[in-house]
Order: sequence, then structure tokens, then C-alpha cells
Amino acid sequence: MQNLLDDMVDARLGWTSPVVGSWYSETDLRQQLRDAMAAEADRTHNGDFGSEYRDGVGMDGPTDPLEWANRRLDLPGGGWAVTGIRFRARDLKRPFVDVVATSLPPTPDGLSVVAAAVASAYRDFGPLCLRVDAPDVARLVQQLRSDPRFGPHCAVDMYVVAGLLTQLRAYPRASSYATVHLRAGEPQFLAGRVSAIYQELAEREPQLRMWAAPEDAESLTECADAGLLFEVHADDVPAGVVAALRIDAHAMRGFSVQELCLDASHRGRRLASGTVQRLVDQLGTDDGDVLWGTIHPSNSASLRNALSIGRELVGGYAWVATEDFPGMPADAAR
Repeated sequence: MQNLLDDMVDARLGWTSPVVGSWYSETDLRQQLRDAMAAEADRTHNGDFGSEYRDGVGMDGPTDPLEWANRRLDLPGGGWAVTGIRFRARDLKRPFVDVVATSLPPTPDGLSVVAAAVASAYRDFGPLCLRVDAPDVARLVQQLRSDPRFGPHCAVDMYVVAGLLTQLRAYPRASSYATVHLRAGEPQFLAGRVSAIYQELAEREPQLRMWAAPEDAESLTECADAGLLFEVHADDVPAGVVAALRIDAHAMRGFSVQELCLDASHRGRRLASGTVQRLVDQLGTDDGDVLWGTIHPSNSASLRNALSIGRELVGGYAWVATEDFPGMPADAAR
């Protein structure tokens, strides 16, 4: 597996945002990719993992555990792709194939080769599409949609936004920064607050359920144990919840925003920007640490908030579909 992992790291370098690459030395970047790819490499052609995954999914389908494990597919011309069957939001009606790493570039030409191999290898699962983690996901989707080999079912799944903490701390403070303060909170209580906020939102915007889900008490406990679970106060009045956790991903090291939600009475006041800046104040200061998160394209308010305080688009996930795939339904964003 060591040679496979080395190959995956080399391949992912070409699929990593230049912005992220500018934040780290090549040695650090390679190590971060190695850390991120190690588990996926270990799952490749791993019958034990495949058996456990198959039994956990519990659906009728291929019985061979190796079909459920990650696979290294050989591609024409000597290329390769490490792929795996997945189910969006654990919905068995929404299977897709995750392209973990490939020797081919993040271009329509490269993805057309990968898609053809996936269509053949995963036929028994009936995948709706492929998913790739690309450095400029919006541009890639635009290219795919204008290419006759693909089409309208290609779409951005999630954007990845991030910023170096050293740069975010130097960024101008939002107008709401002085209004907002954070207070350490109790997970069980704040889980109830989060659930109520999401319920109210979903009643007004039913589609929200497809791309946003509340963090539960278990998840918030993990954040609290790290000292990163807070109740948001605006003018000394409880206004919402924000939480983070140290999670290294997407070739970066640092912290991920696990939860950010505001009560209905406090939305529309641009408090989110000040809230995230207050959160940044609470995070560690190791060189190269970032604050990152994923944002669905429909959540334009969160995307504007992220960009307004200095975070940048550094990649994202894309649904990729050729004529061999029906495409992920538009309401299956999460």
C-alpha cells in the first residue's frame, strides 16, 4: 500500500488549490496529503473493510467484499483512479462513486476517461454520478456543462472555503464584531438550541433539510471538549450557537466550523461575520493553521459571510455525470 499511497499523494498535488499550495512548503503539503489519503489507501482492495461496509449498508447488491472496498481502476494509456462506492446522506437510492485520487488531470478530457471506467466497474451498483474534489470546482463544472460528453447534470456539490488564521486575524473587523460575544456552552443545552433553530428554518425553507443538518449533542460535546463550543450573544442577548473542531482536510491543517446558526430574531443583522471573527480569536496559533468549512451553493448568505471576512474559495466537490449516469438529483445536496 505504500507505493499506492505515494502515487495518490503525487496525484492529489495536481488536484490541490494553488491558494492552499501557497500556504505550505511542498514537504508540509505532501505530508498533509499523505495524512489525508492514508485511510483511503488502506481501504483499497481491503476485503475486511469491504465486508464491514457492505454489511453496514445492508442493501441488496454485490456480495464480493472487494466490490465494496475502494478500488484502483486501470485506465487506458497507463493511468489509474482510486474510487469507491458511496451513498449520499446514507440514502441507498442515491449511490455515487467517489473519485478519491486519479493520475489524470481535473479536466473534461481526464474525467471522461475516469467516468467510462467507473460506469463499467460499478454497473451493479447503479451509481447516479461521480464525485470529485477539485481545486476550482465552479470553473470545472462550467467546462463540463459545455462539453457534449457531459451535460447539465454536472453541478457543484459543496464549496470549500478557508483562510490562514494569521491572515484572518489581520483582516478588518466586521461591523457586527463589537456587538457579538461568545460564551462557552453546555453541549446538551446547545444541541437543543441548534435543533430548534434548524426546525424553524426548515419550516420556512424545506429544501434546507437537503443541504444542512444540525449538529447533535455528541458532536457538540466533542467541540466542547476542545474548548470550542459557544453560545453566541448579541448585545448580551442569546442569539445562536457556533462551534469548531480541529480537523485536517483538503491538504490543509487547522479547524473546521462544525456549527453556526442564529435565531430568527437575530438573522439579517450580519452577525455571522462578527461571530466567525470572534471564533477565530479563540483558535490556536500554530503556523499554517486555517479555518475552513464547506458551503452549499444554495447557501449564498453563508458564502458571502465567509468571503467577507477574508476566507477564500479553495476548491470543492462536484457531481460529474456523462450519458452513462442519470445525475444526482438537485434536491440531494447533502
